[in-house]
Amino acid sequence: MDINNTPYFLLRSAEEFEQGSSRLQWNRNLQALTLAQNQALRLPASNPAAALAAWESSTPLALDNFNQVGRLSDDLTTVEFNSGRGFLILQDEELADVAAPAGVFTDMALGGDGRLALPFTDEAANQHGLLVFHLARRWQTHCDLSQNADGTPLPPPRRAWVDPDNQIWLITARHLLLCTGEPLPLPYNPQATRFEAETENPHALTLHWVQPLPAGWEALALCGDDETLYLLAHDGAGAQCILTRPRSHRANDTLRRFACASDVPFLIDLAMAADLAYPVPGRLAGLAPKQAGDTGFTQRDASILELRWNSESASGAAQLVHERYPMLSLAVPRFVSSADGQLRYQALEDPDYPGFNPRPRELHALRRPQFHLEGVALLTQVLDSGQPDTHWHRLYLDATIPSGCAIEIAARVYATPEERGNAAVIEQPRPLWNPLPSELGFAPSIAEQKPNVGGLFEILLQRPDGPVRRMSGRYLQLQVTLRGNGRQTPCLHAIRVYYPRFSYQEAYLPEFYRQELSFDPANAHGPANGADARERLLAAFEGILTPLEGRIAASDQLVHPDATPQENLPWLAEVLGTSLPPHWPEARRRRQVSEVTRVQQYKGTLYGVNLALDIASDGGVQRGEIVVVENFRLRRTMATILGVNMDDADHPLTLGTGMSGNSIIGESLILSETDAREFLALFSPELATQEEAAIVKQFFEQYAHQVTVLLHGRGTRLHNLVNDVLNEHMPAHVKWQIFETEHPFVLGLAPLLAVDTFIEITPDFRRVTLNDTYLGREGLLKNPAAFSPADINTLSP
Repeated sequence: MDINNTPYFLLRSAEEFEQGSSRLQWNRNLQALTLAQNQALRLPASNPAAALAAWESSTPLALDNFNQVGRLSDDLTTVEFNSGRGFLILQDEELADVAAPAGVFTDMALGGDGRLALPFTDEAANQHGLLVFHLARRWQTHCDLSQNADGTPLPPPRRAWVDPDNQIWLITARHLLLCTGEPLPLPYNPQATRFEAETENPHALTLHWVQPLPAGWEALALCGDDETLYLLAHDGAGAQCILTRPRSHRANDTLRRFACASDVPFLIDLAMAADLAYPVPGRLAGLAPKQAGDTGFTQRDASILELRWNSESASGAAQLVHERYPMLSLAVPRFVSSADGQLRYQALEDPDYPGFNPRPRELHALRRPQFHLEGVALLTQVLDSGQPDTHWHRLYLDATIPSGCAIEIAARVYATPEERGNAAVIEQPRPLWNPLPSELGFAPSIAEQKPNVGGLFEILLQRPDGPVRRMSGRYLQLQVTLRGNGRQTPCLHAIRVYYPRFSYQEAYLPEFYRQELSFDPANAHGPANGADARERLLAAFEGILTPLEGRIAASDQLVHPDATPQENLPWLAEVLGTSLPPHWPEARRRRQVSEVTRVQQYKGTLYGVNLALDIASDGGVQRGEIVVVENFRLRRTMATILGVNMDDADHPLTLGTGMSGNSIIGESLILSETDAREFLALFSPELATQEEAAIVKQFFEQYAHQVTVLLHGRGTRLHNLVNDVLNEHMPAHVKWQIFETEHPFVLGLAPLLAVDTFIEITPDFRRVTLNDTYLGREGLLKNPAAFSPADINTLSP
């Protein structure tokens, strides 16, 4: 809402910019509506029969984070790996081969924390299952997949995918399966002489549920991202689709179907095509076998698909993205299961990767943008003002319009949903660049500001002809036209639609100046009447004054630490009597300005020192990484004195766990008044004699006016910063010292429980060094997740 209390609709997301044109796309990297890529793709011809034969004979390939390659043996019964010493059989921690418990392996998928999923089948014995091998912990385990929980037989598993949560998804021809679990961390031997758990391993690898696929569809491949699972399926007659469902543990989630467009070749494998730096959900890479007779491999591109859902028709489509992902060669039409998530395919052997045939090769987009020249679409979302005969006011666009490009807006208004199809779409004036970052007071620009190219653009909604040119009606629908030059595309980041119009003529002029007519379709031509021309003329002034009035009304933001522009922080801090280090990050500088008066109010006190340290360390005191202890709190006794309360619930080192000395009955248990007086002199000086008082005074002086600052965890890296803050904020008569440790602790708890008693990120174990490392305390022997950890040079970075 602006300064005139005029509300607006905001279109800012992919759902709000949903439209039906294949020439326009929502670019998730730019967060903008843009023209779609229009490169000439080189895709193989669609041949379902040949593709299915190639799918049957294709074999998987896996690559760990150390460029070690894994594959299935020629007879598909074992797993082989090559870490630079030729292909060897993969073995577990007990040197047992990773072999199929029955029949042959049908797939190999690497993912999660280093888990290798290997579905297997023995169709002759009708025995199917899943074997999982952990590359780092070197265990292997398997479960049976021959039948469902209700005893219904299941067909053999075809493909597997391991998600980031170590859940293993599998497909059969007609089903989707979910398996999770692992063996116990150590061998367990039950004994008949004691009570044993009914279930030895409650988290063993097991099949959780089976979800049938839609009737008539047969699964070929699957993949997924952080939120969604994608299945490639075909109907046996040449048609294909992508089935999606949330990557949840629920078995009854609905499978959405996205029909593959007619120009998509028959695919036999599927993978995520998102750039690792900018993951794009719903952007998939499909792989088809080589075209018969294409000896030169000219049809070398992978198919990139984008899933689009039409909320009106409740249907989806998997459409080709005209962006080239060329392959140099193709040995096996299967993507490589890569531990790092990078998109790779199986290429022919070459001198750069000797000894591997096929070899894994990365697949990247061809960096040569080529866009459609024009794209026009009506936005699916219809704006409902909720009021009849609404006078729609103005559009503000956050956009980038490069030279040679253009954005055109058209609109239609109507009173009832039934009139929507008959309402005329009316072209609007060209967007006018506004030098303000935003019409909202001190709001930043979404697009990069550049005169007449990027930033804020505005359009006054109006009809092009007729006596009355108002755009009036309850509903408004926008049509967007993007025009480019082939190499560049305009970017439309957001649209704000204001309604109803705040008219200076209606608000400030006498009534006889107001518009007395309404739009008449039968009289829609000719010059504008006086009231209409005057209203639109005054709207030009309103368009300038309203944003300025909004900035004046929001001017308090200029002196608010959380809202003022970053360049205002130094002078704002000087006004408040402090200075800001120029190298501090913005968030810390803003908090310093916000808290400076409180720091000044309590300067020289424990609270003031803690607050200054917390600001300088971005919350290090609150996280427990910096602990300031006045040394008098370190006066401890091992005696138990009846009737004296010595608990210290607010002690910064014990955090309420402190107790009044040692409760063991012995020499430290004092019951008689004579023996207790000498001890109580330390805590009740008024009871002490003159000699005892001198001893007590000396004891107190050992701890008075002294402070210890403990740094641990991430706080150890702030030693110099803490030192500077203490120099500025600690009283001159107080002595202080800094101690560092890598381990968080609470006195009386961590030494007894041998656990970290602060909730924080545990410091990484450092590399084990012979004759120097304490195993389990600061060093940890741990395998990397590799096919052959022994072949990794641990001295290399």
